[in-house]
Amino acid sequence: MNIAYFKDTDTLYLELAPESATRAWEAQEGIVLNLSDDGRVVGIEIEHASQKTDLKLLRVGNFPGEVHAVAGAAH
Repeated sequence: MNIAYFKDTDTLYLELAPESATRAWEAQEGIVLNLSDDGRVVGIEIEHASQKTDLKLLRVGNFPGEVHAVAGAAH
């Protein structure tokens, strides 16, 4: 799983599975679910992210795997 913020477009992307989406569904204005061929959500795109969430801090609690902070794009 990867989380990336794209400052130039103010978009936050949560990659849930490392595969290409074949279709997208706008669940609500500016919240796009990227779907695989079989309908699984493989990514969540949040447009105008700085207006919809606080980007100053990312908290990860009780995550069962390793957490790595990276500079630049996460994928």
